[in-house]
Amino acid sequence: MKKQLLPLAALLLSSTSLSAFAGGEKVPEVNFLTWPAAKYQHYYETSNYVAEGWRELGLTVNLNPQPFPNPMLGKWFSEHDFDAVLSVLSGAPYRMEPDFFTNAQFNSANSAPGDWNVGEFSDPEVDRLGLKQLGIYDPEERREVVYELQAALHRAKPEVVVAAVISTTGINTENVEIPGFEAAPDGLRSIWNLTKMTSKTGEAVKMGQTIDQASFNPLAVNTAEDFINLSLIYDRLIELGSDGKPRTRLAESFNVIDDTTIDVKLRDGHTFSDGKPVTANDVKFSFDYYKKWEAAYYKKYLERLESVTILDDGTLRFKLSEAYAPFILHTLGQVFVLPEHVWGSVIEDTGISKPQEYRNTDPVGSGPYSVKYWKEGQELYLAKRDDHFMKPASDLLYVVFGSAEVVGAALKKGEIDISLQPLVPTVVEEFAAEPNIKLFRTNSNGYVSARYNVSGPVFSNEKLRQAAAWAVPYDQIIEEVLGGDATRSASSIVPVNGYWHNATLELPQYDIEKARKMLADAGFTWDADGALHFPE
Repeated sequence: MKKQLLPLAALLLSSTSLSAFAGGEKVPEVNFLTWPAAKYQHYYETSNYVAEGWRELGLTVNLNPQPFPNPMLGKWFSEHDFDAVLSVLSGAPYRMEPDFFTNAQFNSANSAPGDWNVGEFSDPEVDRLGLKQLGIYDPEERREVVYELQAALHRAKPEVVVAAVISTTGINTENVEIPGFEAAPDGLRSIWNLTKMTSKTGEAVKMGQTIDQASFNPLAVNTAEDFINLSLIYDRLIELGSDGKPRTRLAESFNVIDDTTIDVKLRDGHTFSDGKPVTANDVKFSFDYYKKWEAAYYKKYLERLESVTILDDGTLRFKLSEAYAPFILHTLGQVFVLPEHVWGSVIEDTGISKPQEYRNTDPVGSGPYSVKYWKEGQELYLAKRDDHFMKPASDLLYVVFGSAEVVGAALKKGEIDISLQPLVPTVVEEFAAEPNIKLFRTNSNGYVSARYNVSGPVFSNEKLRQAAAWAVPYDQIIEEVLGGDATRSASSIVPVNGYWHNATLELPQYDIEKARKMLADAGFTWDADGALHFPE
């Protein structure tokens, strides 16, 4: 860290930090799960700055960098093996739906391995408000409840929102152009931009990133990158527009009959990549299949789906058990349509115990691209389908590099056409000066946070979670680590999502004195070595 935080010895002498040692249990060491410095230096350094602030409170913090995606994702989403984790959640249009960054992340019902409540957070008021807003279709009425929900989360502090990152990516204008670029929350990764990428050389558009495809199985995916690529191989009924509003995709139209009944009419004459037609039976099969096999990511989006009925060859009726406001965006807009002739017998054909185990390395989908080849850990080649109704402009070649720095260097040298990996913030100005590179700045609706495991021995205490929010050097992180390319937010619904963002919440600042006083007032004490102890 370039700037020194206030030394602990000085704090121990301050009037607000003195406390008679009463012998309560010492707060255990904090296992802080984070990203590997070699590939994600700015994420690692962010966690380092947070850890330094927490140490000033008397906590012992051990950074635990793990390779991404594995085993980090396993420790994060499945095992919940951490006391705190540097959570980096990407921006995407469907995540503009206010449920995603509130109720879906923090409802106690979503704490199972693989689900989004990775910190096993539980709060009755958060659960109540989260469920209440799901049943309100009127946006203004729903917004008031979503505001209350954000306030409840702000009080209970299941995480510390560090920053909403502004991502900068770039293209080599000698080799590629993007006619009609759309300013989506996911930037160049948006399907509306990926399908428009036009090669000037006639070859595949070569794109660099640091993460390989982890899974081609739509029932097993759990990373944003996997979802993005699968959305190119498989169709959804609805695709979220760059403005967060639904656009029809495999669906020709949809009609909300009442609060629990939605009819969907399919496009006519479309096929899967193996040439077989896409039918209403395939759509019904897909929704029933995800629900039957309890695909972890989709479980909460399908739990209110009571039945899918085929009304005629091209029309289906979705019946819900109760009103569910996010159904269009989060259910119809995310479930990938599977070919029944492939997946209907996959258990019998392969001998696996559940379809989540199927590798699906040669996927058959109805999307705008098909997989030409995949060299694991190196390259993924997606060939455009000229017969698709979205009709992509060029083939896409994803190339996996060892770090964001290496991706940036490859872009500058012309070895790749596009950097899907955000540029390291400290080099953005350098790249802006390159005549053949065009940069795209994306105000993401995603965010970086330090998320607590509230079922663990450290952060089960709400007062400690609240105080820790005032021990994070936010401004230093934004300026020194993120190069100024970030904004502050007191809520997980960040300011770029203006309609739903609750701007009235108090924004925590870096104030060690205040944080220590909050702990002292709550009965915490410090021993002679400055270590923090729980209230007796």
